Amino acid sequence: MALLEQFLQQFKAFIQSNELIPAANASTLLAVSGGLDSVVMAHLFRQAERPFAIAHCNFQLRGADSDEDEAFVRRLAELYEAPFFVKQFDTKVYADENGLSTQVAARQLRYAWFAELCTIEGYAQVATAHHLNDSAETLVLHFARGTGIKGLRGIPAQNAQVIRPLLFATREAISAYAAENGITWREDSSNASDDYTRNFIRHRIMPPIQEINPGFLHSAQKMMARMGELEDITDFFLDRWLRENSRTEADGTLRFALSDLTVLPHTGHFLFLLLGKKGFTAEQCRQLGEDLLHQTGREIQSDQYRALVDRNDLIISPLVPQQPEVQVQADDLMVTLPDGARLMLMPAAPMPPYPDGREAILVDADELVFPLLLRGWQAGDSFQPFGMGGQSQKLQDYCTNGKLSRLEKERLWLLLNGDGKVIWVVGHRLDERFKIQRDDAAGLKISYVR
Repeated sequence: MALLEQFLQQFKAFIQSNELIPAANASTLLAVSGGLDSVVMAHLFRQAERPFAIAHCNFQLRGADSDEDEAFVRRLAELYEAPFFVKQFDTKVYADENGLSTQVAARQLRYAWFAELCTIEGYAQVATAHHLNDSAETLVLHFARGTGIKGLRGIPAQNAQVIRPLLFATREAISAYAAENGITWREDSSNASDDYTRNFIRHRIMPPIQEINPGFLHSAQKMMARMGELEDITDFFLDRWLRENSRTEADGTLRFALSDLTVLPHTGHFLFLLLGKKGFTAEQCRQLGEDLLHQTGREIQSDQYRALVDRNDLIISPLVPQQPEVQVQADDLMVTLPDGARLMLMPAAPMPPYPDGREAILVDADELVFPLLLRGWQAGDSFQPFGMGGQSQKLQDYCTNGKLSRLEKERLWLLLNGDGKVIWVVGHRLDERFKIQRDDAAGLKISYVR
């Protein structure tokens, strides 16, 4: 009975110190496979009198054993009078269709379902039964593959809505708790195999390490805690540096002055701390810091972002798909652009002062041939900038003279007349050919709303 009380108190203390369940009466969704760890977790939640539901994934990978696991967990939920959710997955089909390993496929499927359940059923968090051995094995795996501070902190106690309330406990302590309390569970035969990398580390790597240092798990626990603290400190000062040395634009684009970056020590690693969360790799950031920051026009890309070296700035912006063409009909009052901006078209008296072209233009409607066309600028485009007396200029030269960055040029919209003439470099300059020249002209005001 002593072990029950001691272990239960450690469980409660870990949840409280890590603020895993902020509201005492909040119900937690427990991911229960039927194995030792997750069944003990359910028992602890019941002993701690914390409300919970049970979710079980049947990945259909072990034939009849998978179905027996499901039946076992169902009976457990009935015994504990807990709400029960189960889902069967075609894991191998999903893995083959998406080019994934079975392990990765199962992970994606279960976490997507857990998130869906939390949203539909109103659970604030989902608990998994990872323990201290799992975290230490993850540490060794990350170290073997190469990692930074984040990888050396092992498995975090909380990651978004996923909590791990057993990280305080070793596998041996969990087994002893189960034995003392007569807890039964289902054994997954695949855990004994060395086919998976984690199992290989568990069976072949960890035992020799623990022979060298029998207290390795607790040493690793302390080190992982220190790495977590170090990462928190780094993030604190990194956030302060970001606030003081970056500019954020409305679309989420970040700008850093090159002069602020190039004076930093270990610029490449610092850039990885900045950009790693946006999908950039350590090697990309190393190249950027050591070489590319000194080459205007160079860029690197992640899956969703690009980092562009401009004249004076490093620009981090979301990747924008190629701008499609948009037609503007004669009876349109508003047209929405793919980037969310809008054009508003309203008849207006041709009276000065006329708009300067940055937010709106006033044109002679009689000169328009509908449908008008909105598209991105292309090589070879030219127009007659307002105020230059009808002199033609290439868009490339206009952008260079205006010191537009490569990113700004890529986001330019042109409004073209039905006969192909440029009416407006949207947000910049009216074409001379469409200015109001008669007091009795039929004025049309076209506004650009970002």
